Amino acid sequence: MSGSEWRLLTTLSDLPSAQSLAEVLAAEGVVARVMSDAGVLGQAAPSRIYVAAPQLHRARWLLSQGTFTDEELASLSAAAQPADERPDG
Repeated sequence: MSGSEWRLLTTLSDLPSAQSLAEVLAAEGVVARVMSDAGVLGQAAPSRIYVAAPQLHRARWLLSQGTFTDEELASLSAAAQPADERPDG
């Protein structure tokens, strides 16, 4: 897709949370792309989620159906990582 075919859906506080939300959207059939200014994984830097323009309305609707806190998204992200890659594992 060209740059004009992507629309900003939301901005989250960190990359793992954004990646987790993108996975949730993908599971619902919404094509999503994560862009971040973070230099390394885990660095606290705003991360933006873009969706395919034709799916923007559906993505917004999905977000309105469930409110995910940063903590919930971080938990989803940690659960998706293999145990040997988790900070506590």
